Amino acid sequence: MLKTGVAERVFAIVVSAVMLACVLVPLSWSRTRDSFPLSSYPMFARGRRSATLRAVYAVAHDADGARHWVSPRLVGSREVLQARALLERAARKRETAAALCRSIAARVAAQGGELAGAVELRIVRGKHDPIAYFESGALGSERDVVTCPVPGRERAGTTP
Repeated sequence: MLKTGVAERVFAIVVSAVMLACVLVPLSWSRTRDSFPLSSYPMFARGRRSATLRAVYAVAHDADGARHWVSPRLVGSREVLQARALLERAARKRETAAALCRSIAARVAAQGGELAGAVELRIVRGKHDPIAYFESGALGSERDVVTCPVPGRERAGTTP
């Protein structure tokens, strides 16, 4: 009979060997094969055609033109992907986008903090390279879907 310390070591070695085998086995699979619970992580195993991100998002601007990202909560959901779906769906029709813009602008007006100086809200369709953004802060291209004022706030030089 094995002593307790030796039995624990043998058990640890066997478990470690099994786990190591589970991690290494997918290396022998083709790059296109994927399986649960073992995976070859095909999304990382082959090159991407492009790292370009296309998205619809809301941006608030203050009187000086500085940009402020609008949180998913102000868009209409605490969930990032649900907020993104709301924006994507609304951007398909100008009237729907304008209604969502006014709704978000009203929530921005009611909120203080970083967006206290926001005077304008834009729903934007953007195309960005995330690698360039994180390396140098470079934004890609953007196209306004719709723009609306934040209620109760005016841009400098305009009349109410």
